[in-house]
Amino acid sequence: MLKNILSNKYVKFSKSPFFGILLSFLLLNTCSQIRLQPTDAERSILEQAMTQLGPDYSNPRLVQGELILTISNTELFEEDSSAVLPSLQIWIADISDYSTQKLIGDKWIDPSPTKVFSDAEYGNQILYWDLSSKLMTGYSKSIARTFQYVTYDYRPIVDPVAEIENWSSIPNDILEKYTRPEQFLEQDTVLVNIVHTLIKNIENPVHQAKAIYTWVQDSMTYVYPPRERGVRCAIETLEGDCGQYSALFMTMARIAGIPARQQSGFNFYPGNTGAHVWSEIYLPIKGWVPVDATRDDGFLHLDNRRLITSMGLNIPLQHAPEWATFANSEVEDGKTDFMQMFTLVSRGVKADYQSERKILRSVELNW
Repeated sequence: MLKNILSNKYVKFSKSPFFGILLSFLLLNTCSQIRLQPTDAERSILEQAMTQLGPDYSNPRLVQGELILTISNTELFEEDSSAVLPSLQIWIADISDYSTQKLIGDKWIDPSPTKVFSDAEYGNQILYWDLSSKLMTGYSKSIARTFQYVTYDYRPIVDPVAEIENWSSIPNDILEKYTRPEQFLEQDTVLVNIVHTLIKNIENPVHQAKAIYTWVQDSMTYVYPPRERGVRCAIETLEGDCGQYSALFMTMARIAGIPARQQSGFNFYPGNTGAHVWSEIYLPIKGWVPVDATRDDGFLHLDNRRLITSMGLNIPLQHAPEWATFANSEVEDGKTDFMQMFTLVSRGVKADYQSERKILRSVELNW
């Protein structure tokens, strides 16, 4: 009924002589909000950024963003009729520099974390808050981070012949670490057989990676949320979200002997700040290069609409309690699967957790 009423009102108003003027104003205003022109200072930052990079990079974008986690409606309770004190711990991967993401100026974090550390596995900079001593019924808190960065379209120019000729120069620690099986990336026999069949007539690792990427794209159907996380569910169902696409591609690449790892973050541009993950493979000359198996143009290409938050899977966290498991928290055996907005461990407390991702400003040199 309401939809019909609104439709009738729209039809009547659309016949008004003022409708065209108002519509033009709204469209112009909307476009001006989304497609802002850089100031002289912003243009200087973007132009300077491009002078420091080679032909693999293009289309720099300057972004001011804010990430906010709000805790509210807190209730305390006794868990399992025990006298254990309530606990609430939060880990957040800090916004850092990557090859396609360069921070500009200072970051702002409020409140200051209890501790800052670098994880021992991937080197992610981790912010840690222990809020346990502050907990009470009705407790509320917001953790806000504001930052500015330049990001680029990255399309590495890869010479497959040169890469295979230098394949033996890949450092052993990278080869061993990023071709091993691990939780969520198990190398079961059924998948090993698929990979060996797929690449048996393909000698070059770059072409093998492209064949795996194409196979994942052709075989998978996007479904959110997936039934279960990890490559075993992905290969069984051949469906899932970006995390499942990434897990399947990475595992298959590792089986082929191609080092592969995950990058996590967000689409981060006006109109879309949704969570997203993708993969990287390691080439002896180019180093780590992107592969996004959910994108038609995702092989050796990463667009400038990303915010990278963390690297890797099964990220170790300091101060993770022994009782935390994936059944009651987002940490198990001292590790979290991956990090995007925040990672949470709690006991004896219920609360609402709301996350906000805001783009305060986004400008490019050309449209």
